[in-house]
Formats: sequence, structure tokens, C-alpha cells
Amino acid sequence: MNPKDFSELEDKIGYVFKNKSLLEEALTHSSYANELNQRNIPTRSNERLEFLGDSVLEIISSSYLFTSFPDVEEGELTKYRSEIICTAALSSYAQKIDLGKFLFLGNGEKKYGGKNKPTTLENAFEALLGAMYIDSGYSLPKVKKFTEPFLAERMLVAETDNSDYKSELQQIIQQTPGEELKYEVTSKTGPDNDPTFTVVAMLNSNVIGSGSGPSKRKAEQKAAKNAIAKFFKK
Repeated sequence: MNPKDFSELEDKIGYVFKNKSLLEEALTHSSYANELNQRNIPTRSNERLEFLGDSVLEIISSSYLFTSFPDVEEGELTKYRSEIICTAALSSYAQKIDLGKFLFLGNGEKKYGGKNKPTTLENAFEALLGAMYIDSGYSLPKVKKFTEPFLAERMLVAETDNSDYKSELQQIIQQTPGEELKYEVTSKTGPDNDPTFTVVAMLNSNVIGSGSGPSKRKAEQKAAKNAIAKFFKK
């Protein structure tokens, strides 16, 4: 492998690796590993570390949500978790530390912008967590210290994005007795780890708004916002 100075990345993540080879492995995309293996240079990709990091992330994110939102029920916590550890979220965390800059990519991946691909960044971020977990002596607190600020910021954005348009629309509708407001999911697309829901807001049997988002809750908020903008804003 070409030598790289990881000090810049270590500064960004606030953690200095004792075993630099672990960090190097975390940054090694399968395309690069395959190229070296074909040249009889034994190289391991970051896929095993990604597997471990995924499990570490699930524990940390679940613990964060459980303690930060003591009054929220299990179903809603699950939705929150899907929002803060989906592909879009993890790739954004990776971008914040410029992780793509440090990845070892095969020539094809480099040519087609692999360092900016959401799934590549997602996998590398999880691999980084797995490497940090091992290097720290399997210390969850060390990984948690690095990871939780990303989760908290994502939740803050999610809550801001979810301004309570549903309650606002409900209050408007309740001014006319007998009107019924409900929400229906019209489609769900994308993979399970990064879905997109489309929801319509219905007043009696009429569609008055629609919206899409990574969860039904978020899509409902957007549908309510759309309805308010279309029919109830002067």
C-alpha cells in the first residue's frame, strides 16, 4: 500500500490509533484490495470492520436514543434510529470528517467518483467505528464519544425539519365540525436501510397534500405542510 499520513484524519476524529494498520484496513475499499490481491499483495478490505462497526453503531445509537428520549415509545425510537443511521445520515457524517479523501480506492472507483458515493462513505464510516472499537480495547465509551455528537446533531435537524405541521393542520381542520383528516402511505421505495415513504393527507375523501421522507412520520409532516401551503395560507 502507498503510505499515508493519517494524522489529519486522527485530528478530525479526535482519536489517535495505536495500531495504524487497523485504520488503514478501515479505509481500504474492496476495489483497491482486489487490485492488490491480483498482484499477489495480500490485502484485506474494510468489509469485516464494517460488519463490526455496524453492530457497534446500533448499540451506541440505541443507547443514545433510549437515554435522550425517555418518554418516547419503542416504535418511535425505531423510526428515530433509522433516521440517524441510514445511508444518507452516515454518509453525511463521513463527509463532515472528509473521510473520502483518505480512502484507498481501486482505479475504477476513483475514476467514477467513489470517494463521494454515499454507500462507500457509509461503509467506511462503519469500518472506522469498528477499527476504533478494537484499537481502544473494545471500549464503547471511546467510540461513543466520537459518534454521539453526529447523532445528536442529526436528531436536532430531524426535529427542526419536523416542525409540527400535523398539529397545525389538525387545529385548522377542527374549526369545521365533522371534517376528518387522515394520512395514507401511497408508496414505499428504496432499500430497507434507506427507504422513501410517500404519504398523502386526506380531508374526508379528498387529497389535500402530499409529501415524501425517510420515515412515515417525516412524510406525514411534509404532507401536512404541503396542505397548509396549498389551501390554508392567505
